Amino acid sequence: MIRLLLFGPPTAESGGDSSALAFERRNQLLAYLALKATWVGRAELANLLWPEQESHLAYANLRKTLFRLQKLSWAAHIELQASAVRFEAATDVYAFEAALREGRIADALPLRRGELLAGFDDDQNEAWSSWLGYERHRLRVAWRDAVLARLALEIEPAEAIDLSARLLDSDPLDEAALRSRMSWLARGGQAAAARQAYRDFVTRLAADLGLAPGAELVAMHDALATKNAPAPAPPSAAPDDDGLIGRTVEMRRMGEQLAKADCRLLTLVGAGGAGKTRLARRAVLELASSFSDGATFVALEDVPAASDIGLRLARDLGLTLARGREALEQVIDHLREQRALLVLDNFEHLVAQAPMLERLLAGCPHLKLVVTSRARLALQQEWTLPVEGLPCPEIEDRARLESFDAPRLFIKAARRAGATINPAAEADAIVAICAAVEGLPLALELAATWTRVLGCEAIAAELRQGTEILRAADPAFPARHASIEAVFERSWQLLTPAERDVLGRLSVLRGGFSAEAARVVASASLPVLAALMDNSLLRRDGARIFLHPLVQELAGARITPEDAAQTARSHARYFHRLFSQLRRAIDDGDRDALAFADAEFENFRAAWCWAAEHEPTLLCATTMPFLYYVDHRRRSAEGHALLRDALDFVAAGGDSEITALLLSAFAQLEYRLDRYLDGEATAREALALTHPERDHEARLQCYKTLGVCYLALARYPEAREYLTLALKQSPASIDPRTAAAMLDNLSIVEKETGNHDEALRLALQSLDLHRRIGDQSGVALVLSNLGSKYLARQEWDTANVYLREALALCDRHGFVGTRAYILANMAEVAVGRGDADASDAPIREGLEVARATGNRALVGYLKVFAAIAALLRSDAATARMNLAEALAEGLAIGRRSLQIECVVCFGEVLLSQGEPACALAVLDLAAGDPLTNALQHEEIGRKTNRARAASGDECAPHGLTFEELVHRIVAESPIAHAPLIATLRGYK
Repeated sequence: MIRLLLFGPPTAESGGDSSALAFERRNQLLAYLALKATWVGRAELANLLWPEQESHLAYANLRKTLFRLQKLSWAAHIELQASAVRFEAATDVYAFEAALREGRIADALPLRRGELLAGFDDDQNEAWSSWLGYERHRLRVAWRDAVLARLALEIEPAEAIDLSARLLDSDPLDEAALRSRMSWLARGGQAAAARQAYRDFVTRLAADLGLAPGAELVAMHDALATKNAPAPAPPSAAPDDDGLIGRTVEMRRMGEQLAKADCRLLTLVGAGGAGKTRLARRAVLELASSFSDGATFVALEDVPAASDIGLRLARDLGLTLARGREALEQVIDHLREQRALLVLDNFEHLVAQAPMLERLLAGCPHLKLVVTSRARLALQQEWTLPVEGLPCPEIEDRARLESFDAPRLFIKAARRAGATINPAAEADAIVAICAAVEGLPLALELAATWTRVLGCEAIAAELRQGTEILRAADPAFPARHASIEAVFERSWQLLTPAERDVLGRLSVLRGGFSAEAARVVASASLPVLAALMDNSLLRRDGARIFLHPLVQELAGARITPEDAAQTARSHARYFHRLFSQLRRAIDDGDRDALAFADAEFENFRAAWCWAAEHEPTLLCATTMPFLYYVDHRRRSAEGHALLRDALDFVAAGGDSEITALLLSAFAQLEYRLDRYLDGEATAREALALTHPERDHEARLQCYKTLGVCYLALARYPEAREYLTLALKQSPASIDPRTAAAMLDNLSIVEKETGNHDEALRLALQSLDLHRRIGDQSGVALVLSNLGSKYLARQEWDTANVYLREALALCDRHGFVGTRAYILANMAEVAVGRGDADASDAPIREGLEVARATGNRALVGYLKVFAAIAALLRSDAATARMNLAEALAEGLAIGRRSLQIECVVCFGEVLLSQGEPACALAVLDLAAGDPLTNALQHEEIGRKTNRARAASGDECAPHGLTFEELVHRIVAESPIAHAPLIATLRGYK
């Protein structure tokens, strides 16, 4: 078993040998996979290690790196799939975290020999640096907490002195580490060494941060200076049951900002339930030592007015007030010369009186304030630190669930509630719960209280239905946190009537929105949007604005049915207008237009569904751009479902014109989903509803869909008929885009029927038209088809020229579906040349894209090429396996041309196994099928000649039909087709 030591300079141990891992890409890849300890997508790896490169180059580098890894002696532990990679290895990091989880601190601490992946810094790679920095910080914090916990026990002084030294080496300005070191040195009779450690710390603190040591540290040093003074007890770590999970980044930023001389007022701003109070309480514990006069936490949630703040401050500071003078004035006098930190919690209802804080700061020049609030204070001296939801895992992170703060909090809260929870078994549901509330701590804790009576999947299902479950099932929750509704109500009451109206209307928007959309849909002015952001009810990310899903639901419940209906209408009309305006750009495959549509698609989905039910005429202008978009992005199944739902509403209304248009688009997506007979039937149904002089768009789409369905079904005369009808209805002089597409499809018909010169002429004509109108997606597709025409003529170099140009266009513009076809053509070029190694990359990557986009026909063809590549390597077993998988796809989707390709390939398999007579029989069956096209006849002829030469013209007497043959190829692949071969030979 391979074992990787990843703390410190990385080392690999295998078979009793140990070797250092040099800093290079393949070892970066190994380390990342070992730390992930699960399947990792190739896209994630390519983006991590080569983020600056275009995707096709990054994928190419990843494939080369994986190939190099195969040369290692322990390469058997590296598993490859078409879209993912896994590396199973024991690591010191896993052992360290497992020991901490099980409370075996003494076992864990020696495992950390240094920083994670020391020497593996890559300053030129921001993605790698960001990931490595996060992991180092996470593990460093876990190790520090474990060391402090160990030092708080009664252990041997020698061990404690060594541990405290390591802690200070990790962070020379860690005051808790210094206190521990001084304490243990004193207990070990080394008071002089303790005082020297103090002096070294003070010097560094002044030089690096310009700060003086805290009062507690000074007192500790002074006590050590007294000869007979008792040694202070070891410091205790911050309480580990204060409810705070994570927030290490926020704590670090608080420390950094408060260390700046000009930062005297820091506001922790966040939504209700974000955990601001817990973070502020922890800040008092951890930051108090930085202030010679300490830190004080002051709760203000029950202070009714600003005039009462002085009284609360005086009470919590232990100040006795004199009569006749303002309380705040006496507090200022008390704090005037102090170097202290005041933490004022829950200030949002007092924001209007925030200027009084400026008075406090002006009178106390050494005082610093930390304020928690749902709203910014809008003071000139204010610095802000956003407090948002805890980090949540994606579904692919399920194997390392407890590396993320949100599930850690949920699991801890569930166990505190007395539930028996198995995170590994319920990982998917826990991920869904965290995502539903976007890591909001209070929501996670409220949901966790229900684990005593519900499973995690049931809780996730309840959250999909609404917020009712986010009510405390535990009376220990204070009234203001007893439900998400109560938390939201407090925020709602802080808003003006205009702000409430806008927030309610904004709830109709989905997946983020622009300021322009907010203005048109919700009548939201910029000042109101800014006010809602200041109140932590909206979040801005770049140019887009987002509502937390819980705020969205609760705000939406506050508006009247009339306002809700009017806003939904405005929303639908706005986004239908946007998509109709983007029609040409989306059709052209414009990169910016497609990216814009990606960002707004959730809004358009909601607008589409509303229009289908309430105002179907809106669909007339957006059905085609909607179809073009899902086609470009290969979201065919999603588009198919939305169209089906719309048809249910529209057909019931009896509008034949809109029904015909929707059916014509529906038929196209059935074709994309490889349902050719369904696509044909739907297109004919739509065509029957159209009027020749009125429904131009629907009729044209029906002709196009019938043409490509018949092409896929190898019914070439009918394909030519309908494609020609589409071309006549939209000639180049009127509709050059459609004309260009039809010319390309007709060129494929001519290629399949053996008319190579005509196929080439039509394709070049199509390419010229696409380029003239700037249709980049059309250019990419025609270039791919031109490549396939030249590879059919075995002109490999010319084919590759066209295919490389097409691939570059796809990578530049993100044409996912076309990219898969290009990769398939490149794979066919490679196997046609007899170069199995060159086919590996396009086959793997092509399969990844084809599967991701649901293109089953292309999966089948790529599996055929994989079978041919295996034959080139004399690996008949792998060839048979790939062939059976390809044929299974061909049977499932009813694509006869793919079935014929598989049968021809099976003939090759039989030849490779020394069965030329059986191969000849199989090839004869393929040649005799009425749907075998001219190109396939040419290929079968070449293979038949080889089989005849090897068999002496002997053909096996089998008695099988084509259909029986294909089903037996699939059924018998696990047993090497021995019974089928016996049947072909005529044996009973």
